[in-house]
Amino acid sequence: MKKILTIARREYQAMVATKAFVIGLAMMPVLMLGGMYVPGLLKGMQSSEERKIAVVDFSGQLFAPLSAAAGMKNAMTQAAIDRDANGEETEAASEEEKDRKAKQSLGLDDINTYVLELVLPAEFNDEKRLELSDRIRKGDIHGFVEIPADILESKPVDLKSLDMTKVDAKELIGLPDVIYCSQDSAISDVKSWLQGTLTQLVRAERLKASGVDEMILLELERRANVQATGLYEKADDGTVIPERKPDELTSIFLPMGIMMLMFMIVMMSAQPMLESVLEEKSLRISEVLLGSANARQLMIGKLIGNVCGSLTVFGLYAGGALAVASAQGYLDIIPLHVIPFFIIYQVLAVLLFSSIFMAIGASVSQLREAQSLLLPVWMVMMFPLMVWIMVVREPNGTLATTLSFFPPSTPLMMTLRLATGAIIPVWQIVCSILLLVFGTFVGITAASRIYRVAILYQGKTPKFSDMLSWIIKDPAG
Repeated sequence: MKKILTIARREYQAMVATKAFVIGLAMMPVLMLGGMYVPGLLKGMQSSEERKIAVVDFSGQLFAPLSAAAGMKNAMTQAAIDRDANGEETEAASEEEKDRKAKQSLGLDDINTYVLELVLPAEFNDEKRLELSDRIRKGDIHGFVEIPADILESKPVDLKSLDMTKVDAKELIGLPDVIYCSQDSAISDVKSWLQGTLTQLVRAERLKASGVDEMILLELERRANVQATGLYEKADDGTVIPERKPDELTSIFLPMGIMMLMFMIVMMSAQPMLESVLEEKSLRISEVLLGSANARQLMIGKLIGNVCGSLTVFGLYAGGALAVASAQGYLDIIPLHVIPFFIIYQVLAVLLFSSIFMAIGASVSQLREAQSLLLPVWMVMMFPLMVWIMVVREPNGTLATTLSFFPPSTPLMMTLRLATGAIIPVWQIVCSILLLVFGTFVGITAASRIYRVAILYQGKTPKFSDMLSWIIKDPAG
């Protein structure tokens, strides 16, 4: 036991007492989560641009109201920019203002102004399309829009005579397509604005043509505001109040951030194990170490030291995050109940993946040889990151539940589910931990058998069949 603890202390010091560890500790959150906050920090570098849009209105009725809507949009945008520049805060912000602020924090808000230019339909043809496209290439205009002639025509539908199983919903209730052409037409802010604005204008024009009063139009535009709250609970004074729930963006990205924290810790813990074992093998240091301790003691000591290092990383990250959340007044939206489960899943994940990385490091002679062996391991580790948005939307769905019982993805998946605030059945939490313990035991056992043989294995890189035979037959046993 003394030898194991000595090895563990050496590995812990080698992991945390280096400049590379400090730099990696600082840079890893920036690399993983910087994309969420950097746009908001750099929003001051963006300036509002005037975008000229050519409009071909074949209906003959929509250019004027569309131009007026653009003017209103420009005025609201400028007012918002002025408020942000002066640091003004409205005490009771509207839902639109809150949504704008959220998008602004991610760098997604539209701060540009639009100027519309009328193109006569009689002059419009393919040659004109080519001419407008050339103007877009030169930067004279941002894009052009083709509004079809029949967009305001009503199409009465006899629902009784329709076979709803064979009717295309778009053809039934959709409007004729409006063509928008620009260099970034698929993801353009202009496209989004045009789609929403034209939909409202067409609706208003159709109702007006039907003789509907304008006040009724305003009434029809009023929307029901659905306010999401948490489950109700009894406060200390006996009153029944709903628990505070974060906004929509926080509800999506907070669980993802907690899952990414675990992924970073596992990655920062497992990768050094591979490099350490590979260095010891290539420099024949492992032969000296095996003269003082056997392969089992060496591997267990390394894993214990690695787990302690990962807990140090978690303590620093978690402590910093909680301090910032407390200072900003957001501590009550942090799911503190996840911390004990986070530690359990993290320790087991570090043990599982570190042992696998150690086995791979012992099986190769150079780092580039390990890439092909690491690829399937990385794919398994990163799979929960590929489906996180689906799990956040349905934490108790079939996909989330199934992946929770697959040991390699259990740590990230269960942490993500618990962080959403959804009520996860206790039996699922218990079963996932037991399965992960069993999977970790099997993984460490298999990795240790490969490690004991491969650490002294010289020559060509062993094949998968060779490593499988070492696991089954355990020639070192």
